[in-house]
Amino acid sequence: MMFQKWHISLLFLAVLFLGNSRIALAQSTPRSLLWEPEFDITLPSDNSWEFTFGLANRYLFQSDLNDERILEDDQQHFELNQFTTYKTSSNAAFSLGFRYRFREIFEGSRQDEFRIIEQFTYKHRGTFLTPAHRIRFEQRFRELTIYRLRYRIGIAQPLNEDFGLSFSTEFLYSMVKDLRPETDQRFTLKIGNSSFRNLDLSAGVELRREDYTGAPSSEIYILSSASIQL
Repeated sequence: MMFQKWHISLLFLAVLFLGNSRIALAQSTPRSLLWEPEFDITLPSDNSWEFTFGLANRYLFQSDLNDERILEDDQQHFELNQFTTYKTSSNAAFSLGFRYRFREIFEGSRQDEFRIIEQFTYKHRGTFLTPAHRIRFEQRFRELTIYRLRYRIGIAQPLNEDFGLSFSTEFLYSMVKDLRPETDQRFTLKIGNSSFRNLDLSAGVELRREDYTGAPSSEIYILSSASIQL
């Protein structure tokens, strides 16, 4: 009975994700297809602190406007990340993160970006589908300084001892001085593999609905990640 319940719930979320993808792609231009691989290493400690170092890459396969290709095969950026996390309990944690994106080397008209990230996460362990929340406040220093508030809610369900499936949606609200605020929405579907010792692998797809109250556009990301716990 429990298997049927979470199986039906995940099927519903998958249909919801695909339905939103179809609607977004049909209603908005331009639309883009990108790939974003990530890699990180976590250094645990004997107390409640945890330190994570990572890198990521973003590559644009193609971008279309009114069914006409306007850009393809373009490196977007390369980034370095560092997060320091303090676990207040087995369910909750506060983090402070720093991110640097190298953008100028790929396109001279764009400036590199430095980002400061304050984060709180909470996971309902031991409950059905393990709901999890993440709240972030970001300061993005680039051509213009952007202040962005993010809230993500997600669910996860093991498929067997080694594989699991997760779905999440995230709301983003960005503010820039003297400009109209921007609202975005993201839908992410991932499958994870934890069959290797101290190594978690995942792959998935993410639909990003950018500035949907202003000049909307859609981006689809192919996601892949590898995380090592030392």
